[in-house]
Amino acid sequence: MDPERARETIAAEAPRRIRLDELLHELGACAQEELADGDEDDRPPLTVGELVDKAAEGGFGFLIGILTLIAIPFFGLSTPFGLAIALIGAQMMIGRHQPWLPKRARKRVISMKMLDRVTRNLSKRTRWIARSTRRRFEFLIMPRLVGLGIVLLALALALPIPIPGSNLVFLLPLFVYSVGVLERDGLWIVAGHVLVLIDAVLLVVFGATVLAVIERVWHWIT
Repeated sequence: MDPERARETIAAEAPRRIRLDELLHELGACAQEELADGDEDDRPPLTVGELVDKAAEGGFGFLIGILTLIAIPFFGLSTPFGLAIALIGAQMMIGRHQPWLPKRARKRVISMKMLDRVTRNLSKRTRWIARSTRRRFEFLIMPRLVGLGIVLLALALALPIPIPGSNLVFLLPLFVYSVGVLERDGLWIVAGHVLVLIDAVLLVVFGATVLAVIERVWHWIT
């Protein structure tokens, strides 16, 4: 077989990865099953700053995607995750091209095992995303508007809002936004906007309950 043709065949057979997954693999993360039993993990840990720098212009989407995937299992820690994501979204609103983080945050170490878990979740549950995303309709990607949506979702995530499955209600559109930003896919960005509107409707529907809870907490404090 012609070498060029062979390369094309291999490329066609190889499953396409979303950029979030590609970046994680470039950083050395892998699915747990890729490590042989008994092998010692001698990979050095990474800092948050290294993660941001690796993502280059997609740093916003990369950070939001990572934080969202890490936050999913930790239902009791939605407030710190929400505030961190809100900070990133606010920077998109003011027109920054790359996310800024305080030095202390940039030096924070992330273990490779944590990135392995994120990679494993991506490889098992989001393979279909790679087939449904591509670079298209980039004129629909308006960073300031996307940043506004991210801030609203992140602040809602940070608040103890009594909506059934509230964490996932806000984490899902955040992940959709992150994929849209990284893949430069305008359709995914539009899907994120639609999910934000749906969440807004839910907040209106449950608004009376939210106000009652806030009032009860206020009376308890005072």
